[in-house]
Amino acid sequence: MKEDKMANVIAADKPTTAIGKQYHLETESGDLAPPCILVGDPGRAELIATTLFTGAKKVGDHRGLKSFTGKVGGMPISVVTTGMGSATTGIVLPEAVRSGARIFIRVGSCGTLWKEPKIGDSVICTGAVRLDGASENWAPIQYPAVADYRVVSKLTEAAKELGLPHFVGIGATTTCFNEGQARPDDNGYVPPRLRALHDELTQRGVLFYSMEEATLFVWCTTHGGYAAGAIDAIYANRQTNEFGVKGEEEAARIAILALQKMCRG
Repeated sequence: MKEDKMANVIAADKPTTAIGKQYHLETESGDLAPPCILVGDPGRAELIATTLFTGAKKVGDHRGLKSFTGKVGGMPISVVTTGMGSATTGIVLPEAVRSGARIFIRVGSCGTLWKEPKIGDSVICTGAVRLDGASENWAPIQYPAVADYRVVSKLTEAAKELGLPHFVGIGATTTCFNEGQARPDDNGYVPPRLRALHDELTQRGVLFYSMEEATLFVWCTTHGGYAAGAIDAIYANRQTNEFGVKGEEEAARIAILALQKMCRG
């Protein structure tokens, strides 16, 4: 009787569901295609799957982490929700790999620190300032958070081929959307140390703020060398103080074409 009970025990150091699916994504081996788009918003995952994939099938939907697999031009492709920020991204990545994903491109949103980009333009990330916290669990802070050069190259090629406006540069990955990106609280206060950091990042040419890139890059390079990159739609311009929800489909189209180029070699 005791042996029967032990046979059903799930290991605490690598939990799964009772039927062996990944604990958070509720996907299993083979559910995800090797080329995989990552998004923070489950609504964006559904938009990409229903608008840009053919034959899309929902393969996971748990805790708001929706996953879909379909095809683009005959190529199997998946889109997986990470949720917002480094903590959930660090949870999703190993589960996505166990479910079949091998090449990752994040399609997200960001706030640019440059004046020239317009709301809705895309930014392609080459590397990220590690203010995310999660990546320090995998490598010391001196370890660089860099995108795979092949993914950066294919994203840039794809953006040019599609004729879509884009910028290429370094991002800063923060744990906090508000004060962490030098947005004042409701009393108009930004801690001086964070204001000084914001000014330094701006002066040093950092292109944008987001909340996932450094986490993605460091995890992928330290956990098997998975190719990873990121493209974000600009929702905010911190120089002109403009905000708008625009450009996510264009960024997704660039990412999909880049994945096609990666898979063709």
